[in-house]
Amino acid sequence: MRPNDHVLRYLTLAYGFSWSVSGIGIALGVGPDNGLSYMVVAGIAMLGPALAAIVLQRWVDRAPFAELGLRLPDTRWSIVVLTALLGMLILPTVLVVQEVLGDGAGFATFGTVRMSSEAMISNVRELAGDTLPAAGLDRQLALLERFPPMLILVMVLLASVVGAVSFNLPFMLGEELGWRGYLWRHIRHWTGLQRVVFTGVVWGLWHAPLIAVGHNYPGHPFAGIGLMVLLCLSMSVLFDWTRTRSGSVWSSALLHGIINGSAGASLLFAKGGHPLVGSVAGLAGALAILVLCTVVLVLDARYRRAFLRSPEAGQPASTAIS
Repeated sequence: MRPNDHVLRYLTLAYGFSWSVSGIGIALGVGPDNGLSYMVVAGIAMLGPALAAIVLQRWVDRAPFAELGLRLPDTRWSIVVLTALLGMLILPTVLVVQEVLGDGAGFATFGTVRMSSEAMISNVRELAGDTLPAAGLDRQLALLERFPPMLILVMVLLASVVGAVSFNLPFMLGEELGWRGYLWRHIRHWTGLQRVVFTGVVWGLWHAPLIAVGHNYPGHPFAGIGLMVLLCLSMSVLFDWTRTRSGSVWSSALLHGIINGSAGASLLFAKGGHPLVGSVAGLAGALAILVLCTVVLVLDARYRRAFLRSPEAGQPASTAIS
């Protein structure tokens, strides 16, 4: 396993653009507490992997964009549907991990999970603080109280799928066209395990500048970067599975959109967790995703066999898998 020139050029451009944008924002004093300005900086930085892929694919490799996994006719839609279901399972699994290790095993850093209307409303009041007028907040909470928490959770998950295939899709392609498009294309001859480890590390470290100023793990800049790498390593199994089995980058973008669109809803049902542990982006999230990775490897024998073997050992890499 040795990164080739395509991979090194890609990482140089992707990191160079994203880290430059993040660095300029940080130098201007923009951080997670700055609201819209931070969202703009982070949103532009997210485009780095896709821009690097487009530049290299079009002007260096002079290859068609469709080779990045964009061909809809080549997409295995049954895997796309399974990917949506898998993505919707992540948040509930995180909550179960928090419940088992937090309330059950007594590890306070995992926080407390309460699936009740009272707890949900209390969490929303705490999150809202003084940002909303009391009358407006009371009206919203009265509406929220009409629905049982489990129904709210289902609605959030369904909404995350709708968002992932609509307004969130361009932003998710900002990463996935790079990581699971260009990069995957040039390391697809590696074993699944090699792809997962390599992609997980470079994907996690790519987030470093924003993590260092408090994104996801406020107050833990260095440990947060380590946690992000661990999280990306665990998620890379699911992303490599869907990219390999669907033959398409669209399923990866869908999965990414569902995760991003549903993660924040954990705050409706869980509280008190340590930023590095009791959240979707923390250790609880990594453990939950590893549980789902195990399920995928157990149930999908074809991908499991390919996970430790390169295509040269007799296993097709992408669209040939059925």
